[in-house]
Amino acid sequence: MSAVFAPALGHGRVARMGLAGAGAFVFAAFAVTVALPLATYTTSLALFGLSHVLSELTYIGRRFGSRLSGMALPLGVPIVIAVAARVAAVRGVLPPAADAVIELGAAAVLAGFAAWCMRRYRAAGVVAGLVLGAGAATAPFQMLLVLAVLHNLTPLGFFAEALGAERRRRALVLLAVPLVALPLLIATGLPYRALARMGLEWPEARFLASGPLAFNLGAYVPVSLVSSEWALHAFSAAVFAQIMHYAAVILLLPRLAREKRTRAISPWPMRGLAVGAAAVAALGLLFFVDYGLARQLYGMAALVHSWLEIPVLLVALGGVAGVQYTRA
Repeated sequence: MSAVFAPALGHGRVARMGLAGAGAFVFAAFAVTVALPLATYTTSLALFGLSHVLSELTYIGRRFGSRLSGMALPLGVPIVIAVAARVAAVRGVLPPAADAVIELGAAAVLAGFAAWCMRRYRAAGVVAGLVLGAGAATAPFQMLLVLAVLHNLTPLGFFAEALGAERRRRALVLLAVPLVALPLLIATGLPYRALARMGLEWPEARFLASGPLAFNLGAYVPVSLVSSEWALHAFSAAVFAQIMHYAAVILLLPRLAREKRTRAISPWPMRGLAVGAAAVAALGLLFFVDYGLARQLYGMAALVHSWLEIPVLLVALGGVAGVQYTRA
C-alpha cells in the first residue's frame, strides 16, 4: 500500500511498480469488509489495533516531540484522568454516562490548552474545545461516536503537516480515496446489495467470541439507529476506513518519518522494540482467548493515542507560541 502513496513522497517509479499490488490490497479489503463486516472488525482489532497505536505514538514522538517538550504535565494529566474514568466505568464504579462526560471533558481541556499554546489559528483550537465541551454536556455518547469516525481521518492531518504544497495535494487526494470516498460508497449499501445478489454476504460471521453483530454496531452507530437497515452499511463503512487507517499508520507514517529524518527525543532501544512486539503479540492472543477483556485493554491504549491526537493536530495547524521550528 505504501507504494500507492510514494509519488507524494517523491518516489514515482516505486509507486508505479507497486500500484497493482496496492490496488489489489484495497480491493480485497473493500470486498472482505462488505461481505464480512463483523469478522473484519474484530479480527483487524486483534491483529493490528495495538500495532497501529504504537506506530502512531512513535511517529508523534519523532515528529512533534520537540514542539511538545515541556508540555508533558498539562497534556498528560487530562489523559490520565480520562483513562482513570474508563477504568472506573469498566469496573462498574462509574456509570457509563459519567465516564463519557469525563473523557470528553478531558478532550476539551486538551483542545483548550493547545489553543492557548498555538501561535496562530487559535480560533480553531477554541472552537474544537467548545464543540467537545458542548458534546460532553448535551450528547456525550454521540460525540464519542463522531470522534471514533473522525479518528480514522487523522493520517490526512499528519501528511498535510509534513509535506510541502504540491506533494501535500497529491498525498491528500490519494489518501482521500480509501479513507473517504470508498467508505462513503460502502455507506450507500450498493456494494453490499451487489454481493448479496451473488450470495456473498455473511454479516454475522466471526472468528472471535465477540458476540453477534448487534452487540458490536454501537462501536460506530448511534443506539437510535442500530435497528435500522442502514446501520450495517454505516458500520461496514467505518470498519473499512479503520482498516485503511491502520494501513496508513503502520505502513506510511514510518516511511514519512524516515523521509523527514525525524528522530525521537528518547528513541526506543532494541529492548523497547522487543517489549512492544511482545505486548502486541500478547494482546493479539488475548483477543482469541478472552475477547471482552482484550477489547477493554485495547480501549485504554486507543484512548491515550486518540486523545493525544487532539493537541498534536492543533499544534500542527497553529504551531507553538514562543517556539521556532521549520515546517518540512
